[in-house]
This record gives sequence, structure tokens and C-alpha cells, in this order.
Amino acid sequence: MTAIYYTICEKLPSHTFEKAASLLPMEMQQKIRKYIRWQDAHAYLYGKLLLKAAISELGYNYPLESIKTTKYGKPYFKENDFGFNISHSGEYIVCVVSTEEKYNLGVDIEEVKPIQVDDFKSIFSDEEKSKMNNYSKFYTFWTRKEAVVKADGRGLQIPLKTINTTNLSVILEDQKYNLYKVDIDENYMIHIATSTKFRENVKYFQVTKDRLLNKLCVSTQ
Repeated sequence: MTAIYYTICEKLPSHTFEKAASLLPMEMQQKIRKYIRWQDAHAYLYGKLLLKAAISELGYNYPLESIKTTKYGKPYFKENDFGFNISHSGEYIVCVVSTEEKYNLGVDIEEVKPIQVDDFKSIFSDEEKSKMNNYSKFYTFWTRKEAVVKADGRGLQIPLKTINTTNLSVILEDQKYNLYKVDIDENYMIHIATSTKFRENVKYFQVTKDRLLNKLCVSTQ
């Protein structure tokens, strides 16, 4: 099964945020304290809560403490029963989980808004640039690229210009990645990248703030 869980990043009362953050592993608490903007700190918190909700739905009970990272910093559960990846933009946080793809799984979400496409053309392949006739196309190719490099695990160490995402399958250093578009809001572009061809359609689950906090037994009052 592959599913994408998503929620809206609502600002929490300070005492609720502090209580929820204090229940995360110490390493995550230290990271969340470094954010200056409340939006970034909340997005980080909501992402971890979405992950907890997702793995619970899969029937697992792994603590966040069991998350490890590769030498490039990509997180994974040491039990390795499923893959996951998190992304956020604007008011949305999304988390994809899959029992079909345990390694090469990535997701990217971007809010679609007017942008000076020419300022970014150096990161696109010639074929992408020839088809980029509006900023919607920009976000299509951008989220595909981001999803692929996140699935690969090396992130932006890979030159984005070398990845041609004009099709829904991408070859990166002899590894094929399949791309799947996710539709949760017409004002956002989302793509999932995976080295596995999913046998079933991706399932969608919107999770409320209250449900996420209930996972940590934290009151919203």
C-alpha cells in the first residue's frame, strides 16, 4: 500500500506547541528550537505527527527514536518495513508512506504562484526549458525533480539540470524512477517519485490537527 497523508499547518497555542514538541525525541526537539519562523517550526512538528499517524494506520508502532539516517541524511526506520518521505509548502504538510517502496521514495509539494521562470532556467534540462511556457509547467518539473532527488537520497548534491522530467519516468544514473501526481488542492503541485511501479493507486488521507495531537495525548485547549 502507498498512501499520502496531509494536513494544514495551523498555528497552535504556545503551551500546546511546547507540550507536543517536548514529546519528540531529544534530537528533534533540538532541531525544532532552531527555527525562527513559527511556520517552519510548526511544519516540522506536523510532519512528525503525520508520520506517526501514517505508521499507526499501517499497523506499526515504531517510535520516532528508531529513525536512522543515511550518510546523506535521508531518514528511514531501522526496521525497514516501509519507506516514507515528508514535504511542506504554504499551508500544507504531506507525508508519503509505502510498503511497496522501502528505499527510493520521495515527495515534493510546492504552492503554485506567479514566478519569474527565467530566473531558474539554469536548473532545467534543454527539453524541459523548451516545454516550460508558463509557471505551472515550472512547478510541474520542479516538484518532479525534487521528488526524484529525495527518492535517490542525495538531495541537491545531484545537479538538477541533469534530470529530465518531461516524462513520468526518469533515469538517474541507471536507476529508473516513476512519477505520480497527487491532487489535494488546485493551488498546489505535488509529485511522488519511486523506483517501484505501484500496483495500486495512491490513497489520500487528510488528517486534522486534533487527530494528530491526540496521537500524543496533547490537548488543543
